Amino acid sequence: MPSARILIVEDERQTVDTLRDLFEQHGYETEVALNKQVALTILQERSMDIAIVSTSVQESPGGDILHEIRKLNAKMPIIMISEQKSKRVESSSIKAGAKIFILKPLDHVFVLRTIGNLLEARFAAAVPKKTKKYSKSKR
Repeated sequence: MPSARILIVEDERQTVDTLRDLFEQHGYETEVALNKQVALTILQERSMDIAIVSTSVQESPGGDILHEIRKLNAKMPIIMISEQKSKRVESSSIKAGAKIFILKPLDHVFVLRTIGNLLEARFAAAVPKKTKKYSKSKR
């Protein structure tokens, strides 16, 4: 699988540092946005493979950020992360287009496995499937 680029949209410094270090140790490239406008600028200027978005970033609801990201890239997998366990927030995030909803504190093994699975599915979908050629044989 090719190296992937991950956008982290989060304003909590400890979470940003932890995720960036974790991803870069595993060969991923990262970009960090501490607010919605920076996230959108990054997505307009660079191709990203996946985004991790907090449910609240500098007083912007994560759902709003997710909608704006979807306008720019409808197919990019998005993981929502939250400190708050709320079925309503989780449900609205999934309905808005998040693939996965993860509660903090983040389990590093689970996050890496989730990222790997989402990227594998995304890259597999981008590769054209080979078609089999059948020939009529005489018997």
